[in-house]
Amino acid sequence: MMEPVTKLLQIGSMPILYGDAVLDLDVGFTILSGDQLAAYFATRLHASKIILGIDEDGLHTKDPKKEPSAPLITRITVEELKKMQRHIEKPKATDVTGGMSGKIVELIPVVEAGIAALIVNAAKPKRVYQALKGESVIGTLIERGRKGIV
Repeated sequence: MMEPVTKLLQIGSMPILYGDAVLDLDVGFTILSGDQLAAYFATRLHASKIILGIDEDGLHTKDPKKEPSAPLITRITVEELKKMQRHIEKPKATDVTGGMSGKIVELIPVVEAGIAALIVNAAKPKRVYQALKGESVIGTLIERGRKGIV
């Protein structure tokens, strides 16, 4: 599983990962989310940062689809994220990846391993591109250290 991604990185390509329905010997078919793949590869390849694209600007203090004025959290530590994790709603509609709550579950161990996580709005033109280039971009940066919610 590692070799194709490693080869892409060696030739200077940036792998863009996404989930799919996959065969599982224990349960039959299951969903392997892009969030799980990104976390797996980031950890094993000792990445410096993981970038997740979603349909919002990042993590907000409340669900921005229900409360559009909910402030965006631009920086948060993993400790602060764990404290607010129980307040992050699981999706009511069918979302096999767990929505924002599922992303947070996947990101916490990655950030605890010292890999920063950046959540950006992939629906906005050039946001992912800017994040990949290391440019300043609207989103939520999750880090291991003590930074505070901005």
